[in-house]
Amino acid sequence: MLLKKTFCFFVLFSYLQMGNAQEIQEYRKELLILGELDQKIRTEYTYWDDSFRIDKENLEKLKYLIKQYGFPSINLVGEKAHGAAFLVAQHAVSDKEFMLYFLNEIENRLGTKEVTDKYYAYLLDRTNLRSDLKQIYGTQGNCINGVWEVNNIKDPQKLPQLREEIGLLSLAEFSKAVCVEQLNG
Repeated sequence: MLLKKTFCFFVLFSYLQMGNAQEIQEYRKELLILGELDQKIRTEYTYWDDSFRIDKENLEKLKYLIKQYGFPSINLVGEKAHGAAFLVAQHAVSDKEFMLYFLNEIENRLGTKEVTDKYYAYLLDRTNLRSDLKQIYGTQGNCINGVWEVNNIKDPQKLPQLREEIGLLSLAEFSKAVCVEQLNG
């Protein structure tokens, strides 16, 4: 009798795990689609109104998915889908509360490999600027004549160290990777 109960439990547990794995696979797939939409609207010629509309639609879908499945950590959805969710959160400028929620979730997982730590820097700088605070990591700026230009930095002397600690390229390396490539484009 005990063997029969154990076997039934194992079969039920395996079935539930398989269902859960399929749901997580669907979650991952949905996040990747959101990431593709996020980048497509930014790389193809479009009107800003279209970009804002897509960002809001992506945000609503991401909120729904998080409510259904939980925060999209690397452990749960994989690195690419985690990155896609970050892009949607980073561009969720219409919902500061959500951006702060996502920032807090990343902050609580820093150094655990459950998140990409440098995403914290990008989201912190963006939310700081939207709150009239200074940047910490210098992630928000523009390429000007082949150089990544940032302003509103809280502590410019500590900037190189902070960027290195969080996993960002130095400003010179970032300029070379992004801005010089744009000039040669």
